[in-house]
Amino acid sequence: MRKGFTLLETVFAVAIFGLVVGLTMGSWLLFMYKSNRVNTQASLDMDVRRLIERFRYDVRETARETIVFYPEKQEPYQAVSFAAPGSGTNGMVEMTADGSNILWRQTVVYHVYDRSPHQMRRTVFSNRNNSASYADRYDQISKVVATGSGESACLSGESAVTQVMFENLFTGRLWHAEAEFDGYAAVPNTIEKVTCGSLSLGSGSHTVTFTSEGKNASSSGYALRLDRLSASVSGWPMEAEYRATSGSACAPYFVGQGLAGAAYGLLAGTSAQDDSVSVTMLNDAIEESVFVGENRNVSFSNTVVRFDATNPPTGFESGVYVAKLDGQFGTDKNWEVDDQTAYSTRDNYYNPTNCVMRIPVMADPNRNADGEPVAYGLKKAGYGPVFRLYKSTNNGSLELSNPSFAVVDPSDVPIKFNSTLLPKVTPAALIPLVFWQNGVIKSSWGTCTKQAYLELRPATAVSIPLGSTLMLQFQVSVVNYSTDSSSGDRFTRYLVNRYDNASGIKRLPGCWAIPGGSSNMLAVADWSTDSRLVTEYVLPTLEAVTVDYADGGDYISHPYDTSSSAGKAKTISWDADVPSGASLTLYARTGDTLTDDGFGISDASDWQNVASAINGSQISSGTGRYVQFRALFAAQPASQYPGLGGVGSAGPYRSATPRLRRVLLSWDGEEKYVDIAATLLKGPDCGRFSVKVDDKPLVRGVTMEIEIFKDVTTQGGVQKERLRSAMTAEVEPRNSGK
Repeated sequence: MRKGFTLLETVFAVAIFGLVVGLTMGSWLLFMYKSNRVNTQASLDMDVRRLIERFRYDVRETARETIVFYPEKQEPYQAVSFAAPGSGTNGMVEMTADGSNILWRQTVVYHVYDRSPHQMRRTVFSNRNNSASYADRYDQISKVVATGSGESACLSGESAVTQVMFENLFTGRLWHAEAEFDGYAAVPNTIEKVTCGSLSLGSGSHTVTFTSEGKNASSSGYALRLDRLSASVSGWPMEAEYRATSGSACAPYFVGQGLAGAAYGLLAGTSAQDDSVSVTMLNDAIEESVFVGENRNVSFSNTVVRFDATNPPTGFESGVYVAKLDGQFGTDKNWEVDDQTAYSTRDNYYNPTNCVMRIPVMADPNRNADGEPVAYGLKKAGYGPVFRLYKSTNNGSLELSNPSFAVVDPSDVPIKFNSTLLPKVTPAALIPLVFWQNGVIKSSWGTCTKQAYLELRPATAVSIPLGSTLMLQFQVSVVNYSTDSSSGDRFTRYLVNRYDNASGIKRLPGCWAIPGGSSNMLAVADWSTDSRLVTEYVLPTLEAVTVDYADGGDYISHPYDTSSSAGKAKTISWDADVPSGASLTLYARTGDTLTDDGFGISDASDWQNVASAINGSQISSGTGRYVQFRALFAAQPASQYPGLGGVGSAGPYRSATPRLRRVLLSWDGEEKYVDIAATLLKGPDCGRFSVKVDDKPLVRGVTMEIEIFKDVTTQGGVQKERLRSAMTAEVEPRNSGK
């Protein structure tokens, strides 16, 4: 019996074994190819994600004011440069010595290396030269792109290292994040401040352009409403309605006190997508038109800074903020007898023969839209007060003596004329009044001319707040009797100011008379229980009450930070209305160090040593970083009761005051990174807008779009297959470079 394989069997066995091995190897090669492809794709995805995450980290740590794109105005960009902070010993971001700003230690440049092999490169300049200008930074990034590295682009004191982030770059693009905002809000005039973006601005004027990009689905229109704009190195906002505009129809519109900086906003009549409006802004100027001294602890005396809607200067929009010495003139703003008198049929016109009269000028708690009392009370803040009386033939036979007044708490006067009287006037609060007539002081009622008006005024101006309740009081006694030659009737012995032919004498609710009163009653704090008290008595000749203007005032502004240390001369100019006989003098000073409280300049000249400024001239007292101005007011004199004339003559009254609309402080600025910000008055008819300055896009952030690739061999080992991985990241910085 033979053992072993025959040749034929061996051949068949080998063939079968080869077939099995071939099948196995084919499957293995296919597995290896697919594994390599998957691993390569995963590696590409990890690489592109690693690059994007590093990019996100870097950009988040920077400030938009430091971002520079190359080349300018040619998107997509080839490179972007920005500042990076340093890390302190505790791992925290390093700050400047005063702890106010981030200490920028590095400059990072991402750029597309567009020569073979195409790469995304990252260059880091250490020991960043923080005094470099925008032009220096732009020149630096252009050299990096040109040479592919940073060794030849270092600024003074810097060193550079360039790293290849990834080779085989298929697509690399850099974009600036669009500066857009949505003006829609369900409630009209909803205030919101937005930072539109940043860019480098040189000195002088610049054009900020808002272009309609559409509208919110809930909006009914494409309108744009702006309150204040900031496009300057100092960051100080300017009122949009004052700035020169072009493009779609624009006009100032009244917003309301407390809603807009100067009660007005700018309404752009944009009506469709792509409509635009441009506003001219100054990079090296500070414009003050709100005079917010009271909110900044500014020192001033005898000056009321108030929203002035009733007496706008000629040529100014009605309702703008002005700084003026406030007063109350004109029949619609005084207290008038008609406001508080009532009719009565009482016929007891011949008692008493001696009394004390106390007349409350009542404050009404109801206010109109301007915050003024609707019916009663003093309707404006000011100085004085001035009580106007009429001395007729009828009341000329009486004697009015010992006049005085006090400011009374509204809770201590009756709301209704027939209510319980509980007026309490502290005797020490009584202020004596003096007789005046035709601008001349009079010694007594008896020396005043009959059938003419006279006034009772305090010897010195007293500040009277809006809506004050005043108590006028005086003693009345009979001097003589007289007879009307035509009727034979005795004249009334009272200080009656006017008659109503239909209903008789008008009467004042809350006019209190104490029959048999004496001068001692004038100093009684609580006389409401006096048994002789008579209420609803006839109105003594009180015609009206107003408040005068102060003789003069002094407004000192907040110190403004120009953020410029170049030592350039500063210029001051202003816009004001100065009535004849009045005067307005401005002073300005500069320095480099604030006082400890932040409301003065410690190294500036004292105000008494500062020369008066000339409108449109350079400030003579220095070229420092901080600027402050002072406005000295003198009111217009008048010899007659407010609003009646005698203007410009010597007299006890002040008929008008200067009105300071705005003050402009300017200088030759240097090119710096600037935040462009806007305070919007959003509303239901507002659209979406993009923003450019001098036709340059603003930098809100950086968008990187990247696609990388790697070629792998196909299963046949001859052809190549290109694998790709792509990502896009849009990043906004979270720090500020200021």
